[in-house]
Formats: sequence, structure tokens, C-alpha cells
Amino acid sequence: MGRSSTNVLVKFNEHPDIFTVGPFSKAPNESCDMRRQVIFSSKHPIEMYLLSLTEMCQRFAYWGVGNLLVLYLIKQFSFSIKSATHLFGLYTGTAFLLPILGGFIADKWDYKKPILLGMALSALGCAFMVTVHKSLLLPGLALLAIGGGLFTPSIYSLLGAIYAHKQHIREGGFSIYYAIVNIGTLIGMGVLGYMQTFSWPLVFTITAGVQLVGIIPYRIAIKRLKKLKVQSHYFVSKKEDPKGLALKHHERDRIIVILIMTLVSIVFWMAYNQAPSSMTLFALKYTNRMIGGFEVPSPWFFACETFFLILFAFPLARLHLFLKKIKSGASPPMKTALSLFFMGLCFLVMQRAAVHIPYWEKSGSVSPFYLIAAFGLMALAELFLAPIGLSLVTNLSPHRYRGMLTGVWFACIGVGFYLGGLIAGMMETAQLSFFFDIFAFTSFIPALVLVLFSKKLDQMRHIDSL
Repeated sequence: MGRSSTNVLVKFNEHPDIFTVGPFSKAPNESCDMRRQVIFSSKHPIEMYLLSLTEMCQRFAYWGVGNLLVLYLIKQFSFSIKSATHLFGLYTGTAFLLPILGGFIADKWDYKKPILLGMALSALGCAFMVTVHKSLLLPGLALLAIGGGLFTPSIYSLLGAIYAHKQHIREGGFSIYYAIVNIGTLIGMGVLGYMQTFSWPLVFTITAGVQLVGIIPYRIAIKRLKKLKVQSHYFVSKKEDPKGLALKHHERDRIIVILIMTLVSIVFWMAYNQAPSSMTLFALKYTNRMIGGFEVPSPWFFACETFFLILFAFPLARLHLFLKKIKSGASPPMKTALSLFFMGLCFLVMQRAAVHIPYWEKSGSVSPFYLIAAFGLMALAELFLAPIGLSLVTNLSPHRYRGMLTGVWFACIGVGFYLGGLIAGMMETAQLSFFFDIFAFTSFIPALVLVLFSKKLDQMRHIDSL
């Protein structure tokens, strides 16, 4: 390749945890300088935006069904609140446990085909539900769950690879990515939340169609990565010496950090799962939803959380970059503690709203600003945990276990969602103010524990050797 060539290569070098980004030519000094320019550029890769559009469509389908599931079961099939929230917890819990299997498949197969297969199965699951027939409800939900299990660990592993040599903008990139994919949730809650008032088949038809549309930006992203010559030797070869699979000391420490952070995240997701369950029901039964002569659909309140998430994400991404430049800012464990603190505040607001509802009342007309404020705090909490946690997992994981450990992260989301669904069923019998206190305390206590042990966890990350 001549000196004048401007081709950019992205390739894995001899160390499988690192890949080099930059122009390669016969002029070593020029190559080194240009390589640094690419590595330390604050611009985010176009492939990140294409992958975010892909997951935006996937989230529209998955959460389009998931966030409306409780209302769907109650309105369409007359489920009790306890039965509906239990099935919701079972569905979301299973959907997030399956990424462990999906990550294992990705590590042994590749990180491209599982994404396509996952999108196809999700679309088929939505198509099953178009019939609005009770006998196809569970098969439809099962296909959606399996599709998400295949899709999720692979796409985040690809995203982590894109940022392998852009550490200074990694957390910001994950935050921007997370905001874009949540646009799918926001649009889904807005459009589908209105559509469900008159046509459930139309809701599921739209989710299936949007999921298939997501294949388009994904195919474009893969073509660009091939042109950049990304070599996807990102999993362990079957012929590799078993001795080479032994974990080194720093790898064991990093896996311990990952497991601790994922276990702590369970209490966050347990509380977060109240948004589409107990908090949506609070909007439906106890909140004044009238604006003039128009009654605001209850799912639109949950859409506020996604709106705030998108609103806060880009300033926070810039803040992460600024703090990196001045070598300051909180570490991932401290950011997780902040996340749990904001979640605790969210449910303190809900507790104050519930105080206005007498124990024996089955309806009310509480100000909607309680829910709006609570969802704003929940959005801040999510931004300090979800993208930061995903960035940490894909960054610290040994390359041969990256997909599976990403799956473990999502499995803990599943455990949290399942527990949250079970606890949400208590809303029907417990005093509402006490019910929301549960999530305030289960958020504040682990936040304090993380603050106390954050320095030790930082040492075990061994960030100097990344």
C-alpha cells in the first residue's frame, strides 16, 4: 500500500483483547501519527449510529409488547392485577435470562448471524400476537424472548469492539447509543399507547413491521465493517490449546467486578420494573389524566421516562468526555451508587403521591406531576447504570467470554424484572405508601455499600493494563 493511500483498516492484532485503528502504510511515522488521530478523535463511529438504529427498531418491538403487556392482559383477557403482573415478570425475566445462552452461542458462532436470527424470531412473535388469540399469547411471547436473547449480547459485543481503542469516549458513546435506542421505546409508547385504545391487532402488526425494518441499518453497518476489514476473530477457536483458556489474575479480578456489579444491578431493575407495571397502574387508577376534554393514555406517563432519558443522555455524554479530559469524575462503581440514589429518590416521590390515597380507595385523582417527577429521576438513574454497566462489561470481559458475560449482565436484568413483577402484585393488597417505600429502601442500602467498597472495586478493574 503506497504512502498516498487513505484506506483505513480496523484489525485485531496478536493480543486478542486489542484491535488497532488507523491508516497503515510504508511510512511508519506518518502511520503512527494518523493512527493517533483516529484513536483520540472525539467523533463517534458511524457504525455506532447504525447499530443504534437497529436496536431502536428491536426495542420498539420488544418494549412495544412488554410495556403494554399488563394493560393488554387486563383489558383483553380480564386478568387480575396479580396474574397480569406475574406473567409480565415471567416474560421479562425469561427474556433477560436467555442472553446467557445467546452470548454463549455468539462466542462460539459469530456476532452477526444471531442478530439477524433474533430480529426474525421477534417479528414472528409479534405476528403470532396479531391474532389476539389467547392460545397464541405464550408462543408469541416465547418467540419475542428467544429473539431478544439472541440479539442482545451480540449487538453489544460488536459495539464494545468498535470502541476498543476509543476509551476516552467509550462511556459517552454508550450513553448516546443508549439514548438513540430508547427513541424506539419512546415512539413505541407514544404511538402504540394510543393505538391500544382502539385496536390491539394494529399494535402488534406495527411492532412486527418495525422489527423487520431494523434489518436495513444492520445490513449497512455490517457492509461498512467488512469494507473496513474488521476481522471478527472475536471468539475462541475450537483448536485453541486448553491451557491458553486459563484465566490470568487480572482477568479473574475483572470478572469478579463484573459479577458484583451485575448482582447489584438486580435491585435497580427490580425497582425499574415498576414503571410498566405498578407505576403505570397508578397512572391508570389514581392519577388525574384529563387535559381539557382529552384523557391522556396511561402508557404515555411511562413514555415520560424515555423522553427524559433522551433529553439527559447527550449532556451526560459530553460531561463524561469533559471529566475524562480533566482526569476527574466518578468511577463505574460510584456511578452505580449514584444511579441507586436517584432511584431511591424516585420512589420517595411515589411514596409522597401515594400518601394522598386512603388505604381502602380503589381510585383517585392525584396530580400527574408526581409521576412526571418520579420518571425524571428514574431516567437519571438509568443513565448512570445501564450504559455505564454495559460499557464496563464489554470492556473488562476476557475476549473469549465477552458474549457470555454480556449475557450474564442481561440475565441479572431478568432476575430483577421477575422479582419486580412478583412484588408489583402486592400493589393490590398493600398500603400504597408502604408499597413504594420498599423500592426506596432497597435502592438506598446497596448504594451506600457501593460507596464504601468503590475504591477496592476500582483496584480490581486493573484499568492501567487495558
